[in-house]
Amino acid sequence: MLTFLTVEKQAPTLFAFLNKITAETKTVQGIELKHINCIHRHGKLNFEKIAKLCGEDAHRLLCKEDLTLPEDSGLFRFECDELKVRLSLNMAIELLKLCRKSSKPVKVAVFDPDGRIADGVGVMLKYTDSVTVVTRMTGLYSAEASRLMEESGAVLTVSKRMKSLNSAHLVVAPLKLRCQLPIMKEAVVLASAYPAASQKAAVYFKYYFSSLSDELLKYIPEGLDSEYFASALYTLCSRHELGSIVPQVTKGVSASHTLVSMAKYLMNIACDT
Repeated sequence: MLTFLTVEKQAPTLFAFLNKITAETKTVQGIELKHINCIHRHGKLNFEKIAKLCGEDAHRLLCKEDLTLPEDSGLFRFECDELKVRLSLNMAIELLKLCRKSSKPVKVAVFDPDGRIADGVGVMLKYTDSVTVVTRMTGLYSAEASRLMEESGAVLTVSKRMKSLNSAHLVVAPLKLRCQLPIMKEAVVLASAYPAASQKAAVYFKYYFSSLSDELLKYIPEGLDSEYFASALYTLCSRHELGSIVPQVTKGVSASHTLVSMAKYLMNIACDT
């Protein structure tokens, strides 16, 4: 089951002064969805009641990021970047497909300290001959590099040195960036979260797609987006087929790109550097 929690703030009136908590459950495409809505008019919300209504889902609620849940309530917002990691990798691979006709190859760097996408990086070498991985998990990636060399002759460069990132046009970073990467300012970074440290290049971390059915989309409460909902479906409901989604648009702090526009940009900087 997936449980949504929403809070509507309303001014108290003569005929409606008290807070109200409702719960509605329905099954959509085999997925049980519960929506707990709190109308907050006065005083404190009854989080004990909310927790009882949530049941086992109390520690993984789908709610807005700015909703404050008391520490002692037993309520926790669902947060997981597993699907976003896949989306960033899928978009990078699709971009390289579109850039195959570039007069100069697009250089790719993967900043993956924990080896989260070691199983997918090899696909990039079908579309470019320049992929460098910077990681602490050199054993894991070196084994993958050996497999790729043996099976197809493709060369995957593996390094611990951060400086190995500095010539990349496209950087894939399946984590929250907590340090400034030594990359050129013209580069594009596909990440899985809003960066905690400022970067020289543009970082994109929101992904948009049209892979969810209208029936599912209409159940998403206002203020939550389809990417967040899909992440919950992927992680909590084992809808692993969503891991093959290719985003059509990505957005950063102040700019957005479609697949096509970003591919054109990458080809241009590849030719200019």
